[in-house]
Amino acid sequence: MAEQHSTATLPNGRLIDPLLAGYATGLLEPCMHALIESHLILSEENRDFVRALEDRAAAELEGMPVRPIGHAVRDRILGAIYADGWYGHARPATDPDLPQPLLKLAGGPIAAQKWRFYGFGVRERTVFADDQVTAQLIKVKPGRALPSHTHEGVEATLVLRGAYRDETGGYRRGDVAVADAAIDHRPVADPETGCVCFSVTEGKLKLTGSIGRLFNGMMG
Repeated sequence: MAEQHSTATLPNGRLIDPLLAGYATGLLEPCMHALIESHLILSEENRDFVRALEDRAAAELEGMPVRPIGHAVRDRILGAIYADGWYGHARPATDPDLPQPLLKLAGGPIAAQKWRFYGFGVRERTVFADDQVTAQLIKVKPGRALPSHTHEGVEATLVLRGAYRDETGGYRRGDVAVADAAIDHRPVADPETGCVCFSVTEGKLKLTGSIGRLFNGMMG
């Protein structure tokens, strides 16, 4: 396989950088926060960058005036922190392929997931979905591909097992691929290992290519 990298890039910066900044400042929604935290657990690549962002944010906070909060608000915040319920609650199990944030979000190890058909050689398990965000575990057999697609918003994909390639490059365990409306891609699992990924998508996918044209024609 050709040289691999963890993030798609643009001339003016990496697509992952806004997500890393959002993580450092606590502004990501829980599923994307879990994805980025899991990336930092599995890979050293962006740890120094996030640490620098956190140090800068802490310095700015120190220079801000202190605003007292009521006891009720303080107790509610501390209760949520100590309850460790930001992502959910993991069952009493471990999984070497799932970092703790994703183990909690998925409710258990990969082997215990209830997978559903998502295409030939592709299975998925939706762990969260609302009108804005969809978070999925996706399992692809060796050499199989997802349909070509683009996006209404941002899609971030963390590789948990195996590897895959698309038009932006190759990705292996711990790598994050970030795509947006400007990227039309067709992920293909490694022909030997296949892959298992965790994906968070903002907005809807838009199918492209021959399958997309057929589907769009059927839908009128």
